[in-house]
Amino acid sequence: MPHYDTTDVFTPAGVPTVTYVYRGEQDLETQLRRALKTPGLIISLSGPSKSGKTVLIKKVIPEENLIPISGGSIRSAEMLWDRVLNWMQAPSETTAKTGTTVGAGVSAKAGGKAGIPLVAHGSVEASGSGSLSRASETSTKTARGGIDQVVREIAGSSFTVFIDDYHYMQRDVQEDVARQIKEAAEKGVQICTASVPHRADDVVRSNPELRGRVQAIDFEYWSPQEVVKIAEAGFPALGVRLPRHIHEVMAGEAFGSPQLMQAICLQTCFHLDVESPRDPEIAPTLEQINIRRVLEHTAATTDFSTLLDALHAGPKLRGQDRNQFQFTDRSVGDVYRCVLLALAADPPRLSFRYDEIYKRTRDVCRDSAPGGSSVKEALAQMGTIASTVQAFSPVIEWSDDVLDIADPYFLFYLRASSRLAKIQRRDEGQSTLAV
Repeated sequence: MPHYDTTDVFTPAGVPTVTYVYRGEQDLETQLRRALKTPGLIISLSGPSKSGKTVLIKKVIPEENLIPISGGSIRSAEMLWDRVLNWMQAPSETTAKTGTTVGAGVSAKAGGKAGIPLVAHGSVEASGSGSLSRASETSTKTARGGIDQVVREIAGSSFTVFIDDYHYMQRDVQEDVARQIKEAAEKGVQICTASVPHRADDVVRSNPELRGRVQAIDFEYWSPQEVVKIAEAGFPALGVRLPRHIHEVMAGEAFGSPQLMQAICLQTCFHLDVESPRDPEIAPTLEQINIRRVLEHTAATTDFSTLLDALHAGPKLRGQDRNQFQFTDRSVGDVYRCVLLALAADPPRLSFRYDEIYKRTRDVCRDSAPGGSSVKEALAQMGTIASTVQAFSPVIEWSDDVLDIADPYFLFYLRASSRLAKIQRRDEGQSTLAV
């Protein structure tokens, strides 16, 4: 058996090797490599949250050549280039001296990122025992040069500026950035952006002149057949033989997210006390696997408690209390709990039409159920609450009678964590105290 840890096999927060799955039909790797070879082209990756965009980038582009920038941290175009120069370890200012000669025995050390041309003419520290002649010395200090300096240093090189979450930037900032990345790309700087699907055209909309200069590479959530390959590759590599249907159950709970599937598989190994390859292999029983506990432990790696609490509470009430209903999980609550239970019910979905949610609300109620207008109003309010709690990246969006869950981790947390049960116990305790 190879000598590696379980965390080298299942990597929810990194780039997988043993469990990397090549999605043959999409051939995303080839699309990205060809786009990178095309001069002057800006690459736009679009796909749902946790669908593998960043993993693809890191798989194709060597880490030492990738300059990652978070779109959510950019407040101006100048800040973008400043972040790039920070990554290069470029000095905030340089000092040029004329008429100075370094004598024998003096060595010079340049600052900057290895492999970047600015190392040759960046900041220099002199040391040694030699003499320094100064026939006529003049010093000139120069501040960073923004886009011009970035172009000067990495144009035509293999370095790639990767702007993740491009859609997080404000619209006016996007316009400035779009103009400047067009200029940088035309001068030979490789640039790639990543966005969610419904904001995929932000780059072009910010600057219509980019039409025809942007290569779009579109992601989709993985199919169950693709996600299950992570388990099929990883568990045998660790000497763990699980029944096929357990792999399929895990894949079904990952909701098309390879990152989430990696997390579920890793927690399964921890549950089975497998931290390195087993030799001889083990074949755990269903009782030993306890998939319910594995999923709950996986849910503990993410935390949507603040959002879930806010959605469960709904907007502040003015006047009479909301109607209460009895649910099939033996809890009692209002229309907001009803909708959350409906979203958490089987089969799991990331997108619902109103009529589908309405039917589910009937199914989770034991007797009477909220009316249609009440359910629709709750959905609209929940969309507003989600955008307030997580302004940069709301995980729930309600539009045109369709509810979309943008982050599969939220649905997983809703289904696998014990948060809804804890809220119920807390509310019951408060009701008892009130009495």
